[in-house]
Amino acid sequence: MKINLKNSLTVLLLRLFVVYAVFMLCRLAFYFFNNNLIDDVHAGDIISLLRGSLMFDTVSIIYINLLFALMSLIPFKFRDNSGYKKAMLWIFMITNGLGLLINVADIFYYPFKQARIVLGDFFLLQEDAFVPLLGDFVIDYWYGFLFYFILLVLLYIGYKAVGDKKEPVQTNRRYYVVNTAYMSIMAIIIIFFVRGATFSAASFPISMNDAFLYTDNPTHTSFMLSNPFCLIRTIGKSKDVPDLKYFDTKIAQNLAGTTHTYEAAEPSGFEIDRKTNVFIIVLESFGKAHIKSLSDQFPKERESNTPFLDSLFNEGYLFTNAHQNGYRSIDALPAIWASIPSFKEHFLSLPNSVASYYALPACMNEMGYQTAFFHGAVKESMGFVSFGRNAGIKNFYSREEYEEENGDEDFDGKWGIWDHKFFPFVHKKINAFSKDKPFFTTLFTLSSHHPYKVPPGLPKKFSEGTMPIHRAIKYSDYALGEFFKSIEKEPWYKNTLFIITADHSSGADSYKFNKAPHDYTIPMFFFKPGNNKFKGKDDKIIQHIDVMPTLLGMLKYDKPYFAFGKDHFNKKDSNGHFAINFSNGAFNCSTDSYYYLFNEKDVISKIDYRMDPLGNTNLIAKRNQQDEEAIKGFKAFIQEYYAHLNARDYLPRTTKPKTALAVNAGRK
Repeated sequence: MKINLKNSLTVLLLRLFVVYAVFMLCRLAFYFFNNNLIDDVHAGDIISLLRGSLMFDTVSIIYINLLFALMSLIPFKFRDNSGYKKAMLWIFMITNGLGLLINVADIFYYPFKQARIVLGDFFLLQEDAFVPLLGDFVIDYWYGFLFYFILLVLLYIGYKAVGDKKEPVQTNRRYYVVNTAYMSIMAIIIIFFVRGATFSAASFPISMNDAFLYTDNPTHTSFMLSNPFCLIRTIGKSKDVPDLKYFDTKIAQNLAGTTHTYEAAEPSGFEIDRKTNVFIIVLESFGKAHIKSLSDQFPKERESNTPFLDSLFNEGYLFTNAHQNGYRSIDALPAIWASIPSFKEHFLSLPNSVASYYALPACMNEMGYQTAFFHGAVKESMGFVSFGRNAGIKNFYSREEYEEENGDEDFDGKWGIWDHKFFPFVHKKINAFSKDKPFFTTLFTLSSHHPYKVPPGLPKKFSEGTMPIHRAIKYSDYALGEFFKSIEKEPWYKNTLFIITADHSSGADSYKFNKAPHDYTIPMFFFKPGNNKFKGKDDKIIQHIDVMPTLLGMLKYDKPYFAFGKDHFNKKDSNGHFAINFSNGAFNCSTDSYYYLFNEKDVISKIDYRMDPLGNTNLIAKRNQQDEEAIKGFKAFIQEYYAHLNARDYLPRTTKPKTALAVNAGRK
């Protein structure tokens, strides 16, 4: 039966539906051949897995068929020429045929890697043995190629079944208006799905890690992901995970170990019991340069941008030399929750981030805490929720939950819910779940973000600063102050350790804070209301990736865990500590005394950043033994970082989790 349609947009969508059908057949075959490597799918998982599968197939099909869609809808009458229609058929079959080939190949390649094929896997093409291996693969899996050719036939039959008649004669004006409208509709559809089925300004083109929005099981993410999607989304990414090696592997592991265990040591005075709530607050864009009490470049006569924080810092333990481990919001939570930094690329944008974790939230769950994350943007924003689920967060409160209860009038028109509206919602939810057991909660603020708007009705309250962001920071500091006023009488307040930091810095109005390493400095503050032992200032270096091991040390967590960072309060662990980040093509490594610039081959600068904040004097010619020890430390750190990324290994060495293969083999 042949369906003849005159509407070119409908014809296009029906032909893409044919691609959906064959892609779904591929997924069913993938599950059939690899079910021993995929954890059991329960009835309650099916709807979510189906939604995820359709999402990744949709984006795959969009990427593959961009040219075909353009050819189908371009508003010119030569589309009716027979030669043009043949060319369209060839483009459709070749592009989708290649997509199917990758999908079918992974059905049989998956057991070797137990992860989807990405661009980096094509390094095999450079190997001399590739052709013989390919020959063996074809012989061993001949039925896979037969299945592939059957799919191609189905694809061709489906294409031809959706026939399209020549469009009726129309005036030129009507023809171009109608067809331009069809192109515009298709463009909107494409943008909507590529951004994760949302138009939110906070969303990004979805990545492989977003599979965790639909499941917290890594083997189920492999089932959902579509290979063309994985391949296309890793174009340009494979080179971002180099295999840097400076030492023998055992030496690097000894110098920069990632498996940590709690050891009884001299009490630091910062221990807390496991009935203490832990509340992490991540402030959007609150760089150290904007905070009067932290910046030595802030004129005394100038109005503070952060009067609330300045006053609160006097009531707790303030780290005056704290550093971020990435340069965007997307980098903060992997660093804080899993002690994994971002360097050349955002960690969550790499396919290597799709793996198993036993991160800080999971450790807190194990210790009897209930875990929650609050952020006023949509769930797709920055990959926070997808990563949070994988890291062990159990409860999520985002813009969707807020608007279910309060309507959509508090949306800022760009990113999410205004801070001063969202914080009372946070208060309400914490009151509800704090009655049951101790909580581990993370709040990521939102409003101090470009375009730095202030809510209607409040503009007169906040004066302009020397930078556009200052007004927004004043507003967010005000909202935070109102939040603390509202919670200080709650029964859980004095039993809570607050950890306040920023996701990243955001420029500066001084030379110092625009120069490394000061351009990566942020606030970090521990506050336990009414507890005098949590008071003082600490000038020793600390970074985001130290939050997890430091907190677990305070809680005396007694099992091995994985972290790139160190326990700041453990004297043994803090020896030789440094902060590390990446900018302008080089690693920036700072100790308590010096800043080093490392270009992956050589250390090219040594700066006394305290005495020489603008880096006018390079002391590299005066390297001494202490410098050599520091340089060995961060070289080993970089080597271990990329070794773990390449292996997708973020678990402690002594942990031997049952793989999907082992679990299913045991069942059978």
